[in-house]
Amino acid sequence: MKRPHRDATSISLLVFGGYALIMGLVLLLAPEQLLPSFGFAESSGTWVHVLGFVLCCSAYYYLWAGWSGNKAFARLTVHTRFAAPLVMLALMMMGKVDHMVLVFGIVDAAGGAWTAATLWLGGKPRSTKQDGNN
Repeated sequence: MKRPHRDATSISLLVFGGYALIMGLVLLLAPEQLLPSFGFAESSGTWVHVLGFVLCCSAYYYLWAGWSGNKAFARLTVHTRFAAPLVMLALMMMGKVDHMVLVFGIVDAAGGAWTAATLWLGGKPRSTKQDGNN
């Protein structure tokens, strides 16, 4: 069976979906393995497990969209991923979260920038040069 071709936008969604799935599973099943690595106190509350489940759901959307080549979803993710560091920064400035949470917002924005670039470059017309004489 021939493997379908994936364009750069689909690959960016698949990679980000994989990242979200790994983070979600860790937070859902073993948050005590991840949180101390970023200077967060270990949490015995349910919120971190719920967040892990929400991340797993989000990962499902990213992976499905990447697999199916859904460009409309890809465009929407750019908006929210660019907003992530701004929200994290605002929460940090209000004293609601530790500065280390900004790292996750920056990773989100970097992924959003990658997807935005692939969408932008994918919309550019290709060169019509065939033999280099044009």
